[in-house]
Amino acid sequence: MKKATIIIAMATLMQLPSLAQDLTLTEVLVGNEGNFTAGNATITHYDFETQTAVDGVFFNANGVGLGDVVQSITEIDDKLYIVVNNSQKIVIADPESFNQIGQITFGAGASPREIIAVGNDKAYVTDLFGNYINVVDLASNSITSDTIRVGNNPDKMFNHGDHVFVSNNGFGADSTIFKIDIATHAIVDTIVVHRGPAGMVEGAQNSIWVVSRGYSGDYDSDYNLIPGTSLPGGLTNFNTETGEVISTLELSSAGEDIGITKDFNEIFVNSGGIQKIDASDMQIPNETLVEGNFYSFNFDAVGNRIFTANAKSFSSAGEIEYFDTTGSLLGAFDTGIIPGDIFFTYEVATTAHTESLDNVENFRLSQNYPNPFNPSTNIEFSTPKNGRVSLNVYSITGQHIATLVDGHLSSGVHSVAFNASNLASGLYVYQLWNGETMLTKIMTLIK
Repeated sequence: MKKATIIIAMATLMQLPSLAQDLTLTEVLVGNEGNFTAGNATITHYDFETQTAVDGVFFNANGVGLGDVVQSITEIDDKLYIVVNNSQKIVIADPESFNQIGQITFGAGASPREIIAVGNDKAYVTDLFGNYINVVDLASNSITSDTIRVGNNPDKMFNHGDHVFVSNNGFGADSTIFKIDIATHAIVDTIVVHRGPAGMVEGAQNSIWVVSRGYSGDYDSDYNLIPGTSLPGGLTNFNTETGEVISTLELSSAGEDIGITKDFNEIFVNSGGIQKIDASDMQIPNETLVEGNFYSFNFDAVGNRIFTANAKSFSSAGEIEYFDTTGSLLGAFDTGIIPGDIFFTYEVATTAHTESLDNVENFRLSQNYPNPFNPSTNIEFSTPKNGRVSLNVYSITGQHIATLVDGHLSSGVHSVAFNASNLASGLYVYQLWNGETMLTKIMTLIK
């Protein structure tokens, strides 16, 4: 699936090779939940280059199904981790062949929701109904004795440097985000947001955006809604260091997914259809960007594409449609029953070009050293004039890992250390931006 291809850019000054990489979306995986207790969950594979979709790729490769309710898909160390909630397991598969190569099994009554790598062959797994996080040893595919007691119905997680943020969804009964220190597994901060927090994305200047679904309300013995008990959802932007809430926007209701553009300027949420919200003025637009009743969605920040999941009848094939950021339809493909999680696979694109003399001499991003590295490396860059510069690190699938620089720098050569002790082995992208030019390179972490 994922290919890392070197790009050569000839520098006119010294005729020395330099690297300039970019990412291209090549494949989309859809985790289809299937019908509850029916054990008919599937994975749909969509080849973005040929625009062909095949459902049931795991069954085709292994001759057996995944089980009951696929909840999420994550890639760690070139392995797919497929969380199968009601079957109390995480299936580990080869991303090329979809052959099963391992499994993490949870106890009876467990409800694994999402897995996220936290480094040193460890991962966190939220237990939706157990109100805790399991710590998993990825080397042995076993659950450790460490558990982290969190809030009501922990849902989504977001890895930010040395901490993991977890949404305590509570199906609307909770409104907290817990900040967890990865080194100690201790909760070090609590951020209060709208009711029912779910998906999170990186924001500008060390912040996180979280979307909250809201609370449907309380009902009397005759199943009538008690007036005044329902509460709205919304958007919240908070500082990752201090926990301070920077801005909020109330939404009458929302889905659990959120997307944001690479420049952090536009936010996408599922609220009566897909809404595009300007991050600076936080105004709900007069017109919905993409009309429809969507079960879930995901945003491809590399290609600026919105992928929406339509469960249709909830008992037969669903559909994925994808749009550009103006709301124009770009394509569609069929899926299995109840398409939920949408996972993107990227490859390093290859485009040979010649950099100008001024660009090479003045605004330059060097290859990190050492490379490969474990666990620390240095990144050197130069800028020709005083001004604002940002340097960010991303996973190969586009997830933001760390902001190393984000501020006003003087002209000259600068060096920044990057410590990846809490990350898994693999390829990582680092990107330098000065408001006009973006430079990108790849580094390799080997543990």
